[in-house]
Amino acid sequence: MVEYKLDILGKVCPYCLLAVRNEMKKLSSGDILEVITDHPPAATDTIPHDMNKKGNEISSEKLEPGVWKLTIKKT
Repeated sequence: MVEYKLDILGKVCPYCLLAVRNEMKKLSSGDILEVITDHPPAATDTIPHDMNKKGNEISSEKLEPGVWKLTIKKT
């Protein structure tokens, strides 16, 4: 298992989701991607929905008002 980080602060959808999808393609099963975002729809809807649909595990943590850390484990 390897941990990767992706900072998409300042980006809006669909670029947030596209950046996460592109990074996930590089990961092996069991690897973890930590994503930092300040775009509410990406943090609460778009990315979690897409990752769940693809069977990946995802959790969300609000770091401060308006900033989230999404932890995604590739299955």
